Amino acid sequence: MVEIQIAAPAGTLCEQIEQRIKQLVEEHELDCSVELVNDFEAIIGLQVFSIPGLLIDGVLKSVGRVPEIPELTDWLGLDVTENPERPPG
Repeated sequence: MVEIQIAAPAGTLCEQIEQRIKQLVEEHELDCSVELVNDFEAIIGLQVFSIPGLLIDGVLKSVGRVPEIPELTDWLGLDVTENPERPPG
């Protein structure tokens, strides 16, 4: 199981990352947990000093921006050809 943490206060940036993660989870039937970390002290504790932050399996992958789908696909180790009958996007 992949553990994903989105470190950002509730709002647009957090929602954008969460939506992209949900899209990948549905398209690739990804086994993962998604935790939203909204508390500022907890965010700092994760070493995220610019929001939003994204951690995958405890590794900080992105800070200060919303990652694009191809980046997320790469970081999650997804094979984009694993579901060829489904159109991309």
